Amino acid sequence: MAIRVKQKQESSTVVIWSVLGMMMCALLFLGSRLWKLQVRGKSGFDADFYDQSVRRVRLPAVRGKIYDRNGEVLADSVPNYCIAIYTDEMRAPRSAVANTLELIHRIWQSIGVPPDVSYRDVKRHFALNRSEPLVAWKKLEDAKLGEWQGVFGRWNDERSVPGLKDHDPLSSDRIVIETSELLKVPTSTAANTLELVYEISERIGIPRKVRYQQIVDHIILQKPLPLLAWQNIDDETMAKWADTCSALPGTDIYYQPARTYPFGETNAHLVGFTLAADAIREEEETGEKIHFDMRGIEGRKGLEGTYDDLLEGEPGYKLVRIDASGYHHSDLQVRRPKAGGDLQLTIDENIQRFAMEALLTKQDGEDPNAPVKGACVVIDPNNGDVLAMVSAPSFNPNAYMASARYRMALNKDPYSRTYHRAVFGQYPPGSTFKPITVLGALRESPQYAEVYHDCHNPYYVGKRRMKCWIHSRYGEHGEVDARAALMVSCNVYMFELARELGYEPIRDMAKEFGIGQYAGLFPDLDEPPEQKDSKYGNLPEQSINVIDACNMSIGQGAILASPLQMAMVASTIANGGRLYRPRLVQKWRNSPDDDYNLNPTWAIRQIDAPIEALEIVRGGMHDVVNHEDGSAKSAAVDGVLIAGKTGSAQYKRVVERMVDGRKTNVVEGSVHAWMISYAPYHFPKYAIAMVVEDGVSGGRSIGPRLHDLYTKLFEYDGTLRRGEG
Repeated sequence: MAIRVKQKQESSTVVIWSVLGMMMCALLFLGSRLWKLQVRGKSGFDADFYDQSVRRVRLPAVRGKIYDRNGEVLADSVPNYCIAIYTDEMRAPRSAVANTLELIHRIWQSIGVPPDVSYRDVKRHFALNRSEPLVAWKKLEDAKLGEWQGVFGRWNDERSVPGLKDHDPLSSDRIVIETSELLKVPTSTAANTLELVYEISERIGIPRKVRYQQIVDHIILQKPLPLLAWQNIDDETMAKWADTCSALPGTDIYYQPARTYPFGETNAHLVGFTLAADAIREEEETGEKIHFDMRGIEGRKGLEGTYDDLLEGEPGYKLVRIDASGYHHSDLQVRRPKAGGDLQLTIDENIQRFAMEALLTKQDGEDPNAPVKGACVVIDPNNGDVLAMVSAPSFNPNAYMASARYRMALNKDPYSRTYHRAVFGQYPPGSTFKPITVLGALRESPQYAEVYHDCHNPYYVGKRRMKCWIHSRYGEHGEVDARAALMVSCNVYMFELARELGYEPIRDMAKEFGIGQYAGLFPDLDEPPEQKDSKYGNLPEQSINVIDACNMSIGQGAILASPLQMAMVASTIANGGRLYRPRLVQKWRNSPDDDYNLNPTWAIRQIDAPIEALEIVRGGMHDVVNHEDGSAKSAAVDGVLIAGKTGSAQYKRVVERMVDGRKTNVVEGSVHAWMISYAPYHFPKYAIAMVVEDGVSGGRSIGPRLHDLYTKLFEYDGTLRRGEG
């Protein structure tokens, strides 16, 4: 058999160089692509990596303070010390106790029944008999057992639950956890955090505040931020934490700004309160995205809400690097917050307290079981400074901020405790409006000072019988002029005046006093003073008929005013006719390091009324308190001349009464008891308006209160020695 021998063939040089060239081209192409990606495109990848790993955290500023005129702090920023847990440090440990607690809380959350074992029981179980099952719920009621069976069935439809694989909810009214299974299960960050919360609670001896679901939500939404498990802890709790818990991993003391109101209910409506601010997702000025907001506090009512932009300061920012799981890795850059600005008020905290004490003092004939509902405003008639402004019933702003349950209770409170009656209360002013009526008549017809009208009973306007308050006592005032009509508060005189001169002079004078108009209590501090064209209260432009005009001449009908507006009326009469804008903010500054800016006193207008007319009105108000026939003799204070005008504004209300043994809603007549006043008569220092809802009358309900208030005021300023009034 012939053998064929394969001959060696020489490779072509062309082929070799061609293959080599192709390989080199391929290498050059790969090299260029790598250079493009890793060198030329490096900045783009860096930017993408930076965007994916860096987060912007908004840091709240320390809120500015609110002072009274003497430097007393009415609203202060204080440290809120919290026990914080850093969840990024809670990922590594494996803990069967934590797994058991997490499973218990998942079941608890599903059926709404707390377990029959405590954290201490769970720890003891693993220490003594970790291979035995743990009875977490010993006996469930039928309804809850049904809920549990439904929940467990759904769980097992999706997957076998470690610790519950062998549990049969249909065979027992207990829930048994096979803890041996949980020894081998990886532990979640939420479970480790929950165990740490229980451990801190056990060591310090304070109840757990944070719920399991809150822990889960925090890890999902705010991983780089500390979880504030306890807030507003006291010094004793902080000392216990330092002694027993400071060595625990993942926990520390964290500080954030908080708010406190040293005088509580006295200033609640005026100063207002703060609550947690809404989370911000974008910086207002630059438009940069804010990934996490530490959510400081913001003003919601009163001065806190009105001047929130000044008080809140400027927030700071922190750039943090996070890892692939979203946990905090390191801080890159920090810009510190700038503290908020301060307000100094015209309020005198001592006078504020006097006004509140006087307002809350019950008088004869008032319901002893119901809280006082009303308001009091004290103004310096020489410049419009608001010295006191209180509203009742009040509430505790510190409790309001701290307790959601307290807030919910106030929302359902039948007495509207959060309602600022001094500013926003709208009441018919009743007979306190009569000085305006008389001034309007005397400006229209100066000779009306010599006119007398006969107060007789019965009295008719057309076919309608109209009453003076004295008619209900079967009396008559007889012939009275303007001054006497104010002293005895005669309705018939005002009715006759309105019938003869019409409603227009009364309306025009009421406009001069600012009734129905913007008062300017909360001005824009950066803007020059102005009288805005906005409605405040109600002053009808015209009367429907003569009866309507008569009603409005005595402050009834559609006329509505606030205690603040009526204090402005009293102040204007006291100082001879100059209507001041009520000044509440005396001065302000943008930060604690800046100088104060003055909020100027500003006169809105000079009332166009003859001096003689003002003197008649002032004389009538003098007689109200100091004459033996005056309607408010109870307001008099020995050693000081006081002028005033009482009022009883009638209205209808629905009340619950027992009728034939059953509770029934019935309509009853009631009154808002009023009084405006000023003192001393010749050189006024204080002008006051006070109203009490569902009172008896101005003389009986307000007169004694003003006596107490004026006595304290004049003892406080040195006009009287203590015990003289």
